[in-house]
Parts: sequence; C-alpha cells; structure tokens
Amino acid sequence: MTENWDLNITSLPEMSAKPYVKSDEDRKGTPKILQLIRQAQGLAPNPEEESALKKLTPHVPGIVTFANHSRALPWTTSYTTVLMFADISGFTALCEKYGAKQNAGIDQLTKTLNAYLGEIVENIISSEGDVLKFAGDAILSVWRVNDETELGSTVDQVTKCCLNIQNKCGAWETDIGVTLTVKMGVSAGEMSVTFLGNNEFRVYVELGPAVCDVNVAEHFCEAGHIVLSPRAWELSSHSLYNHELLPDGQHARIKSFRMPRTAVSETQRDGPLWFMRKRKMSGDWGKTVTGITAASAFSEGVSKSLFTTPIPINNEASTSKSCDDESDKGDIKHTPTTSSSRRNSEPAHPTIAEEGSENHTRPGKPKLGLSKLRNVVKTVREMRLDESLRLYILHPVLKKLDDNQPLEYLSEMRNVTVVFMNLVLDEKHDVTKLLQEVFDVVYVQSKVMHGCLNKAFFFDKGCTFLVIFGLPGYKHERDCAHALICSHKMKKLLDQHDGVKSVSIGVTTGGAFCGVVGHKNRHEYSVIGRKVNMAARLMMHYPNKVTCEERTFQQSRLPSINFRVLGAKRMKGLQNVGIIKEYVESTDSSARDVAKIPYFQFPLLGREQEVEVFELELQRLVNQREEEFPNHYIISGASGIGKTRLLDHFIHLAEKKDINVISCALRLQHLHVHNCLSNYIFLVLLSSSGFSHRIEDEPELISVLSPYALESKLHLLNDIMGSKYQRPNSENDTEEDLRKILNLIIEKCTEKQPVLVVVDDAQNVDDLSWKFLCELRKMKGIFIVLSSRPAAIEKPTSEDAGKYIESSSVRVLDLGVLDTQYIPALACQLMDVVRIPCELEVMLRERTQGVPYWCEQLLLDMTEKNQLIITYDDGSTAMRQNTIAPKAAQLEKVFSDHSFHDILDENDNDQIEYNRVSSSFKVKEDENPMEHGVLLGFGYIHQKDNKQKEKVAVFSPHINPQDIEVPLIMKELIIARLDSMRASEQLIVKCAAVLGQTFPRDMIEYILPKVQRVKARKSFRRLKQIGIFECANIPTGRAAILLQTNGLHPEACFCPKKEDDYDVDLCNVMRFKNNLLQQTAYNILMESQRLDLHNKTVEYLENQANEIRNRIPYYLLYRKPKESLEKKQVRVSPGAMRRSNKIGDTKMNVENENSSRKNRRGAVCVSREDIDPLIKAVCQLDNGQQKIDELVKRLIPIYEDIERHMRAAKDSKHIVDNLLEYAAAVILLKNAEKTREILGTVDELMKEIDDKTFSSDVFRLSKIARIRGKIAYHSGDLEGAQWWLSHAGKLLGIHQPVRACWIWPITIKYMIRLRALRNSPMARRPATLKTLEQGYCLSDLYWFYSASGNSSLLFLTALQQMMKVTGRTCHLHQVVESYANIMKLCKFEGTKMKLETELFAICSSRHDELSPSDLVMLASMYTDMATSYLNAGDLQSALSSSTGAYEVCDKLNNQDIGLVVSPILALCLVLTCRKDQFSVYLQKLRSFVCYSDGRIHRAWYYIFCMERILNGDYPVQSFQCCLDFATNYLRSCDAVTNEYVPRLFLAMEIALWFCRKGQWDAGQVWFGYSEMYDTTIVSFLALYALSRKIEIMLLSLNTSRVTMSNKGLEALKKHIVMDLKKLKRGCRKISSMLPRYCHLKAYFCLLNRSHCQSKWHLLKARKTATQHGNILELRWTERHKMAWFKKMDLSEQWNSFTEVPQGGWNHQPRPAESHMYIWPIVPKASNREKSLLFYSELIASH
Repeated sequence: MTENWDLNITSLPEMSAKPYVKSDEDRKGTPKILQLIRQAQGLAPNPEEESALKKLTPHVPGIVTFANHSRALPWTTSYTTVLMFADISGFTALCEKYGAKQNAGIDQLTKTLNAYLGEIVENIISSEGDVLKFAGDAILSVWRVNDETELGSTVDQVTKCCLNIQNKCGAWETDIGVTLTVKMGVSAGEMSVTFLGNNEFRVYVELGPAVCDVNVAEHFCEAGHIVLSPRAWELSSHSLYNHELLPDGQHARIKSFRMPRTAVSETQRDGPLWFMRKRKMSGDWGKTVTGITAASAFSEGVSKSLFTTPIPINNEASTSKSCDDESDKGDIKHTPTTSSSRRNSEPAHPTIAEEGSENHTRPGKPKLGLSKLRNVVKTVREMRLDESLRLYILHPVLKKLDDNQPLEYLSEMRNVTVVFMNLVLDEKHDVTKLLQEVFDVVYVQSKVMHGCLNKAFFFDKGCTFLVIFGLPGYKHERDCAHALICSHKMKKLLDQHDGVKSVSIGVTTGGAFCGVVGHKNRHEYSVIGRKVNMAARLMMHYPNKVTCEERTFQQSRLPSINFRVLGAKRMKGLQNVGIIKEYVESTDSSARDVAKIPYFQFPLLGREQEVEVFELELQRLVNQREEEFPNHYIISGASGIGKTRLLDHFIHLAEKKDINVISCALRLQHLHVHNCLSNYIFLVLLSSSGFSHRIEDEPELISVLSPYALESKLHLLNDIMGSKYQRPNSENDTEEDLRKILNLIIEKCTEKQPVLVVVDDAQNVDDLSWKFLCELRKMKGIFIVLSSRPAAIEKPTSEDAGKYIESSSVRVLDLGVLDTQYIPALACQLMDVVRIPCELEVMLRERTQGVPYWCEQLLLDMTEKNQLIITYDDGSTAMRQNTIAPKAAQLEKVFSDHSFHDILDENDNDQIEYNRVSSSFKVKEDENPMEHGVLLGFGYIHQKDNKQKEKVAVFSPHINPQDIEVPLIMKELIIARLDSMRASEQLIVKCAAVLGQTFPRDMIEYILPKVQRVKARKSFRRLKQIGIFECANIPTGRAAILLQTNGLHPEACFCPKKEDDYDVDLCNVMRFKNNLLQQTAYNILMESQRLDLHNKTVEYLENQANEIRNRIPYYLLYRKPKESLEKKQVRVSPGAMRRSNKIGDTKMNVENENSSRKNRRGAVCVSREDIDPLIKAVCQLDNGQQKIDELVKRLIPIYEDIERHMRAAKDSKHIVDNLLEYAAAVILLKNAEKTREILGTVDELMKEIDDKTFSSDVFRLSKIARIRGKIAYHSGDLEGAQWWLSHAGKLLGIHQPVRACWIWPITIKYMIRLRALRNSPMARRPATLKTLEQGYCLSDLYWFYSASGNSSLLFLTALQQMMKVTGRTCHLHQVVESYANIMKLCKFEGTKMKLETELFAICSSRHDELSPSDLVMLASMYTDMATSYLNAGDLQSALSSSTGAYEVCDKLNNQDIGLVVSPILALCLVLTCRKDQFSVYLQKLRSFVCYSDGRIHRAWYYIFCMERILNGDYPVQSFQCCLDFATNYLRSCDAVTNEYVPRLFLAMEIALWFCRKGQWDAGQVWFGYSEMYDTTIVSFLALYALSRKIEIMLLSLNTSRVTMSNKGLEALKKHIVMDLKKLKRGCRKISSMLPRYCHLKAYFCLLNRSHCQSKWHLLKARKTATQHGNILELRWTERHKMAWFKKMDLSEQWNSFTEVPQGGWNHQPRPAESHMYIWPIVPKASNREKSLLFYSELIASH
C-alpha cells in the first residue's frame, strides 16, 4: 500500500454465502462491506437504525465516502469523469407562493421539492451516477470512469439519463400553478476534488477542465435543453440522437433519440448502450445484477455511481491522479487496457486487494480470499469512517441524526440572513493551498459571529462560499448585524491576501426554505428561496463590495454612517429589489471601540436580592481590609433578561460611594480580538488614576517597579497595552515578571480609590483577556462584576475562562425573569408614560413572561404600527378609565432631562440602543392624531393647552387588543431560544406544543419519534430548569402566595405520586410557562409533522380512553364488542352445540339433570356445576367496580381532547364517529343540552364530507336518531322521543305498528314465528353488524316503552329482541338482555324457568364474554330463582342460587340486588344449619354495614344476629346492641313500604326474646309494632315474621291459660287461629313455611290438650322439613317431641346460654351445638301475673 491512497475498494469478492437479511429495506440499505465492518466491531451485521454509516452516507457523495480521510489537509485528487450540471427554474417562485400559505405551505413545499429533486436524483443513481453537490436549485452530478477509453460509452449513458429526466421533469406542474423546468449541461474530462477544512468542519471543492466545460455548456442552455460540451459531443455516438449544433459550432443540443429502443441481440451486446439496457439498477449496495456484482462492475469501469456500490478501497492511482508528490507514481506499474469494451475491461492498475494475486479471467468473479477481505475490513475500521464523514455534515443535521430524529423536523420556512461570497483567485498561486487559506478565514469568522458555513462551490459562479446566519442552533437576535460585520471582516482579511484579486459579498435577510432535499439515498441540507438568489445576484452585480438590501439594513440596527447607497441595477429574476447599500466600517476593531454600558433614567425594578448582595460587597471593597476581600460576581441570564439594566444600577451605586468604575459592553466581534478587554481595562485604569499610557514617563510607576528591577521589562505589557516597547536581547522573561508588573501598577492605581470593573456580555471576552481577569481578581482594591449568558458559563470558551468561573472567589448569580407585578412599571418606564391600559398589562403579562426585552419589543412593534398611541393626559375621566398606574417612586427619574441629555451628548457613540428605542416612544406633535381631532370623539383628548401634562399610553381607536398579533421579532427571539436547546429538547418542546398548554409527560414520551425514555427524562428536567416547563399542579390561591413569598424552585413538583413511580422527581403533568413559546413552537412545525403528531396523540388518547371504556359496557356507548363474532364462532367447536335453534341447547344432558326432579311442582333445577363457571367469571373481575357515571365523567374530557386533535389532523370521518360516541356518553349523564350541541357539530361535519357513502350510512344515521330520541325523552318530549326511536328502527328494518289496533295481531304473529324459529332444526346463522345495530335499537325502544308505561309495545319489542337472537350466534349481552326482558313479561312459571335454564346454559359455555351489566341481570335471575326455590321448599337449590346472586352482587358492589338476596341467603343458611357459613356471612355483612349508611342493610344484619340468638347459636352481636339499633330504627316514622317487612321482623324478634325471658312488659312494647307494620305482602320473609308473632301469642297463651277466664282465652285463641289460617294460606304459595306452620299448629293443639293432633302435626312438620331440607325445623321438632311427650326437661338450656356472662358476649365459649328454646307447657308461677297484663294488652291491640 502506498502512502498516498484513497479509500476505494474496487475489487471485492462476491461472497459465496448469501448475507443475512431481515427485509428488503435492510438488504437495500446495508451493504455487505458494512455488515463485515460491523461484525469486526462486534455489532449486528444488519442494524436497523443504529448504523452510523447508514445514516451519514446519504448526506455526502461517494467521492467523500471513499476518500482517504487520514491525509493531511488540504489535498487534491483527480478523476476522469463525465459531469452533468442540472439547473432548475421555478424554485424561487415556488418557495414564495408556498411561503405565503405559511405552515401548510411548508409541508407542500417540502413534498414538491423532494418529489421533483428525488425524481432527478433517482434517474442519476439508477444510471450509475452520483450527486456531487446540491447547489440550491442546481445539481452537479458525476460519473467516474477508470480511463478515457470508457468516456464515450459513459457520455451516452449520461445523455440517456438526461433525456429521461427531461421526459419526466422537463415541465413539472405543481398544485399552485408554478411549472418547474430543468436545463442540463454535460461535459467529459478531468476533474479534481480538493478537500479543505479542519478538525471541526470540512468541505470539498470541485475544479478542473470538466467543471469549466459543464459551466459553459449550461450557459448555452435554455429551459428544457440538454447541451453537450465540445469534448462530450466528440465522444458521444452522434448517430443515436436527434441533435443540432449551436451557433458556436462546438456545443451540441440533444433533442431526442433517433431510433426507438429495440431488443439487442447477443452479438450487439458490446454496443455503447448495451449495459444500460440490460442492467436494471435499484440503488442496492453490492447487489448482484445480471450476474455482475456492483463491486466487480466498479472494478471493470462499469459502475460509476459511488453511492450505489459497496465501499471500495483501491490505490488512488488506479482511478485518480494525485496532485501531491510524484514519488507515488514510481510505485505503480501502469497497465493500459487493451479493449475499450466495458464488458471486457480490467482495472487499469492493481488494487490493494489484488496485489500479490493473479489476474482474474472472469470479470466480476475475483478469486480473493475471505482473509484478505477481513484485512480490508480491519483497515476500514481503523479509519473510523463514521467520524470522518461527520465532518462534512452540518451541525443541525448531526444533532437530529445523533438523537435518531426524523430529518423532516429540519424542514421549515425560516428567517435567515444569507451571505454569498465570490472570490476571484490568482491562477499563479497554488490553488489547493489558497483555497485552504480562504476556508480558514471564512470558517473562523463565520463561527465567531454565529454563522454557519453551508457550502463551497467552484462552478457556475466561480469560487463561491455560502454562509447562513440563523440556522437551527445558530440563531441569534442580532443575526443581521453579525452577518454584515462578519462579511466586512472576511473581505478585509481576504483583500490582504496576495492570491485573492477581489472579494464580492451579497447579504440578504428574509424567509427561505431550510431543510433536507433530494432523494432518500442522496440528499443534503439546503437553503432555497428568493433571498438566496438575491444574495447571489448582489454578489455578482456589485463586485468587490459588501452589499445588502433594505431589510438587512433595518434589522441590523447598525449606525447608518456605516452604509452607502448604491445605484440600482437590473438583476435577472428579481423585481423591485429596493435600495441597495454597501456596508463599510469606519474604524477597526480595537480596544477603543468598546462601548460603555448604556445609562437608564428610571429606577431598577424587582432586583432587591441582587442589589443587597452587591451593596454588601461594595462595603467590603470600601473597607479595604486584608481579611475581607470582596467576592467577584458573574450575573448569568438569557438575552433580554435585564443584565445590562442591573449593571447600570450597580455602576450608579458605586459612583455614589466614590468608587472608580471601569465599564464596557463587549460585542461578538471582540471575541477573537486578542487582549481586547484587558487592553481597555488597563488603559482606562491608568488614565482614570492620572497616569498616561507611557509608563516610562511616569515616575511614580517607575518608582514602584525599580525595587524589583522590572522597569526594563515593560515590553511584557505590549500585548496587554498595545504598546511597542523594545525587548532587550539579554532579558529572560517569565510569566511571574508580568504578573508582578501588573500587580504593582494596579496596586498603585487603586491605592487612593478602589476600582469596580463591570463588563457586559462577558461571553465575548477573548481568551487572553480571561487570563488577565484571572490575575486581576487576586488583586486588592478590585471588584469585578461580569454579565454572561448561561451557555458560556456551562461551557467556558477557554481554559482560563473555566478557571475564572470555577474560582472560589467568584460567585454566579442566576438572574431570573422579572416578577410580573413590575410589568406595568416597566412598560411605563420604557414608554415614559404614567399609565397604561389594563388590557395592555394583561397582554404583557401573558406574552412576555417577565422578560424585559420581550416587553420592549412588543411595545415597539405596537407603537410602530400605530396600534398603541402615546398622548398627553388631560385629566378627563375617559382618559383614566380602564388604565393602571404604577407607584410614583417607580417612575421617578434618576437624572433630570437636562443632565441626562448632557450625558447622552458626551456618550452618543455608546447610546445607540437607547436612542433608537427611546425615539420610538415619543409624542410626535405634527403627526399626533389629536391635532386633527381623531381621538377627540373617543373622549381620549380634549383641547390642547400650554400646561405641562403627563403622558399616557392608549390603544388606537377601533383596535381590539385581542386581535394584535405577536411581532416577528418576538417570534425570532423565541426561535433563537429554541435553537439554543439540544435537539432532543427541541423535539420535546415541539411535540408538547402540539398537545397544548398543559400536557401529561407520558403522552409526550408516547408521541416522541424514536424516543429513548431515559434521555427524554433528562431533557424534561433540563427544560424545567431553564424555565420552559413547570408543574401543572402548582397550588393556587393562598398557598400560591405563600410559595411565591418563600420562593418557588423551578424544579418543584406538586403532582400526586404513586409508590411505584420510576421518577418521583419528575412531574406527571406539565405546562408551558409561556403561551407564546407554545404557539411559536407549534407554528414552526410543518403541516405533515403536525398531522403525524396529532394522529399519534389521538392514538395515545384512544388507548387512555380504552382503559376506561373496557370498564363501561360497550353497548352503552354503541360500540362494537372487543372481540368479533367470527372469532367467537371459531372458538366454539361445531360439535359442542346441537343442531338446534334453541339458544342454550348445548351438549349437556339437561334432560337427565331434570329427570330426577320432575316431581317438584314444575321447578327446573340448575345444577351447581352449571353455576360454578359463572361464579368463577365473577371472581376474576376487579373488586370495587366504579359506577358508570363516574367512569363516563372521566371519559368525557378525553373525548374532547380526541376531537380537538382529530380536527387538527383533518380527519372529519373519524371526528363524526368520535362525536357520536361522545354524545352517547354524555346522554348517559342525562345532559340533553350538551348532547344536542354535539349532534349539531355532527350535522355540520356530515354536510362538509363529500363521501356520500359515509354520510348516508344507515347504521350511523340510526345511531344519530337513537341519540336524538334520548335527548327528546330527557327533555320531556315523549312524542318526539318515540318518533326518533321508531325512525331509527325503520332505518334498520325494524317495523312496529303505528295504530293500537294492530299491536296485538302483530304480537301474536311474532309469537308464532318465534315458536317456529325455536323449534326449527336449521343451523345457526352468523350475526352481522346489522344484527348488532338492530339489537341496540330494540334495546332503546324497550327502555323507552318501559319508562313510558307502554306495555303492549313493550311486549312486542321484547319478542322482536328474541327473534333477533334466536337462531343466531349473537353477542352475549344481547342474548342476556333479550332473555331477561322476555322473562320479566312472562306470566308462566314453567316457561320462565325453561328460559332461565337455556340462558344459564349459554352463559356457562360463554362465561368469559359476560360483562358486569350481564352479570347484574344474571344476579337478578339468580335472585328470582332463589326466591322460587325457596317458595317451593327446595332449600338446597335456593341456597345455591342465592349464593351465586350474592357473589355477583358482592363483586359488582350492587346493593339493589344484594338487598333482595341477602335475607334469602341468610335464612337459607339458618334453616339448613350451616353455622360456619352463616358466621362468615354475618362477618362480611358486618364489615359492609360499618362503611355503609344504608339502614335497611343494617336492619337485616341485626335481624340475623337476633335470629342467631333466638336459635341458640353463638351470637355475633349482643342482644343489647341489637336492642339499641332496633330502638333507634323503629322510632323513625319515615319507613317506606319496602321497609315494613324488616321492621316487623326485627320488632317480633325483640318481642320474642323478651317473652322467652319472661319480660312481658318490654315484650308488649315491641309486640305493638305488629299492628303498625302489618303487611299484605305474601313472601317468605313476611310469613317468617308472622310465625314469630304467632309464637309470641302462643307463649302468652301458655302462660295465661291457667289464670285467665275462658272468655279471655277464647278471644286469644281466636286471634291465634286467625293468624294460623293466614300463615296456612301463605304456605299454599310459600311451601317452605309449611314445616313451621305445622310446628306452631302442633304447639297450639298441645296447649288445647289435643295430644293426638299435636303429635300428628308434629310428625307432619318433621316429614315436610325432611323433604325441604329444613334441618333447623327438623331438629327443633325432635327436641319438642322429647320435651313434650318424653317429659325430658330441656327448657333451661336456652335461657342459661343467652344470659350475658361477666366477660361479655365476646368471651363466651362457642357451643358445640345449638341450645334451642323449648316451648313450655306449664308456665312459671312468677310470670302468671305479668302474662295476664300482656294478654289484656294483646287483646286490646287486636
């Protein structure tokens, strides 16, 4: 390998194994060589996004990619090439027209540019070419060849490419009426490429005869022409083209092909165009085409595209001629090719990969081993190609690439300042070296002034450099001034160079398209627009000058003395160019042009803390104590934050304390002026101390230097002072000597008066001056205060700057925004008025966010546009109305007007900013509208008099403050702030701007393209630190005032946090601190970017909504179920269902299940096994289901956000569907007005949509009609509701009779059809979307008829619902709803139980589809079944059904059904003696009633506790607790009907307890409630309470029968018989109470001494209890049999157990079995008297 080599691999072997590929895109984008390189680096061979080379290579041409980047710059290499220069016309007009459309136009412009340029580049790449450079609206393309023998065929190939381009792009019509055209010149010959640059940035410049020839050829072109240079025409095949020679007789214009393209025979393959016709290029690196790899084709001279081929490495001499030394030529043997045929040609020279190997007999099939290829890979890896290519790409592009962000976010219409510089070079000088020196000047000067070197050209207009000011990352508020200063500096430096004959620079300012243009495989960052063209025209028409147009002059705000008006010239393509001016500078940049800090007339506002710190340090300085040196300070803050104003106040305070002040304000150009600041400080320090600049003539200074023999070393001060002291040859100089000299001189200067050094904009301090400041801060009597921007402090410009900033004696004060309470005073100070309108104060607060400079610019803009008028206050009420005046002390001037003008006269050079601003806020007497009475009629101004009046600011008449737009300068300031951020931060801000003022952080992370969560969270923290975002949950009211008083940290967060939050210090919800920042960030996004982000936001919001929707039944929002019917049908195997249309006839032996229970009065049992799957499904639900209303309220704000973003995304159809779902949600809350408003919006959108299919969709129209029906119902319009709901049914094919006489005939018809359909053997039909919508409609109709009481149509609608679900595989909810509705209306118990059986069978097989509302319906059915079983005496089935219902209600937290099923379940547990389960149930009920305020639930709880006590079981609650609750409960007289049973039940339980205890007085009180709450309801609970009442009367009869008269006993017996008959009648329906009736009857017969009847009834009670499974009654009857007839004494067991022990109920041991109460036969003597009283009261109560 020779020393001089290009990184050009030309003969890479074709790998035998196919490379691993993941997709077509990966195969196209990842060449084999890159895969091998990545393997060598230990990375995946096929990266998707992370490959640096994959991202970088499209931005540079192949010549750069394959260059030897390790060579020292500058260097030049030569190629034999064919060049094509395409000049496009129409881009400027296109940019202007699209730019006028603002944001939407930017997106369309980008698409149009990339579509047009992409088509051209696609043709170039597909024909083996490469784009060498994009030059705005021009493209320079190159085709490389191995030697001149291949030029002819390559010229033909390029000519064909040009004809294809003209065919497709010759007249490209755009959507705004601009036609794009292209003209092309072609040349052939030698071209050299010179690589220039440094370790920060590099460019390449094309030179040589071929470049000159293509420029000349292009000048002969007109729109749509193709012109070949003389050499290219000579080499081309003339016979192939229709052509004409141009007037010069040398250039030729190609019109078209002469002959049509036909198939070429095998013998004609060696023709000049055979390769192009045969080969189909796709841009694939290393892809084999027609048996030839791109790598081998390149080695043959076939492949000229340096982009579409794999990375080659070969000796530079093989394809290029080096312009370095000649020694390389001797190392290479030149082997000329023997044939001009491209197919048979071999490489002209051996490549690196081929050295030492034999020649290949077959082109494209080299026999190079894999080991040598790995050596090549190692060489490529060592060169670190990705790092080298980064040097050729602009910084804004790199920022996006590094953050993996789409390059589309770089495309924008942007206000930039364009600097076009043209140089005429002396050909006698070494061009390579000269270009490098020019590059150094241009790059350094543009970098200093925040400019960006965009491109360097050496064609079209000669040697040209393009510098842009204002690109992303380079934005500055003084771009225009910087561009002019930079241009003048570059011209001045280049004019001094011998090799540069002249320098011409054009500077323009305005909007231009800035973005990546081209093809996906080859593109560049370009700036296109009218202002770019104008800068180029100024550069060419005004030679050897720095020229600019009027806008640049105005926005630069540089002194007008530095501009000269030039004569107007006609320039191509430009009209109305305006005044052209030349920029010149009167003085050179030196220490003497450093400006002073401006003076301010008014007091400082709102910087009390900073002033306090400064005054403390001033006191230390004045004291001059050795131990109290003052700290030095750096005031850090963004541009316009008020640093200069604060420094001026510091100066004023120091002057009052007789401190010598040295102040200056630096500018950007001073950054690279060596010792600029140190020179100024040192010279001013000498002069202010009474010394001259000639130190040798100052005896006092010499006297302090002499003791140290330093008077002879004054030459050390030359750099600092700018002096020219001679350096003695014998002197040995050290830095310590310089330090000592400075220390002695400065100490002498400060011994009489301390010195304050104030420097504004210290970010512009040069490196040597920082070193001087480091020494100065150590000296006594010096106090330094600097102001700087935060970036310069975070990243110091030099090592000495870092040392100074990090010094222990230097403090950094971060200057924040001004408190908004000072905004009115600030506005009054700026305009020199005493009052401002209240609307203006609000505007300033919202738009400026406390930034003084923003406030000033906003006021300036409104004043210049006459939106705001400054006039005199005449004291009228109208003038003072709606205005606000700050405190008088805040407007008290520091200087009088006379003294202040004297100061300005002395320092007029330093007060440019003040004069420009202050002059804009003056009352112009001649032009004041009040002179003409304009304001007179509005009450603002009255007649003018001679009295001195105060000035006020008022809005102009007919000006609405809300309509005032934000000025452009403020937007530019915000854009500058955005550009100063990191790329990831910019992207976050732009994405957040799409979401609105307030946004959740996780939403940003979701919509960010290719977001890295950790990196994004760092950016969020940073954005909060710099004041872009803040927590959205900052407290308001008094808490906010307290926080502001104590100071609010910028990173403070008040968001509620969860324990598992990953970042507890990050806000969950944030907001912009500045509304204007949000609006500006949103406006700079392209339309396509906005649409994409809005769509992603909608996607995020839909996900958020789905989390809530999944907890709301889908049918309430008219949504489709989550799973399609097709999937459900696939999931159910065909063999699992019978070929029956009876829903629920699953493959289960129902008949066998029912056969054993046929004798049970028609009850059809559902086995426990069939219920278990349903209960299991319930248990899998989340506990604590929220109410539907709460979920809907949470969902509504999400719908509103979705609508907003869908509107922004211009998705009208989806907006309609979203709004309909939104309306369905709102109507659930019965908000008819809001729903009507939503439907009004839907109607407007439906009219705007042109798609007739969409707007006439019956499903959508039916949904609208149903919602309108609900609106009418909730508005009280029942007739309208019925019409709309019926109309919705008609749209879906549901017809119902209008006349009442037709209802029952149609109902009977549907009953017959339903019966026939249920018995039909036909297979099930699949349900459709229409079936679903019909089900929704019928459900709404059923709801309406039920609510309105229309029973006839209600039953018909229920039948229609059953018709829709019978014989179809429908959604389970509609099946459940249909069955539930028909069962509610069914009067036949047998049919009802049969339908229940079918429904439970369906639900068992499809339990995973059950929704919460379906389960509620099933729970209601379980409850009904449990009641039916209980009434029928099937306690076991009743227990099973009630358990299922209770489980559902418990999980769903449904209290309504739970209130019904709880007593049934409890009594089933009691009667079946399931003590443990009953205890668990009571504990569960107890925990519920503790947190519930439902008194009925509490009543049942205490009833069951009393029941447990009365049955002799272990009590859960003491009797006293039950008595206390019953006392409070029964005292309330507001009982409704459904509370009669529990009140009666509880009263009888308490009365019975007292009676059993013999406390007849207390028992009588509670027994009295039996008359108050007597009910005619026939239910198990009511009969059970009645049985307790009868038991009380029987106990009273037993006690009183010995002492009472026969008449009294007969009366009591009569009442007992009546209640027993009542109980017996109830047992006919409630057969489960028959054992208790027989039991009570047996006791009554026993008391009447009918022992036989008593035994018979007792036997019947035992038998019936056994049949019913009533274990409690069975055991109780057995105990009574033993006590009554076997004379066993068991009467005291219950009494002894129910006595409260000393330790209380909780300490009583749990009994092994129940101690049941035994009804006594002979009463106790002590109770007889009380029982008589009870009896008499009992008779009276009846």
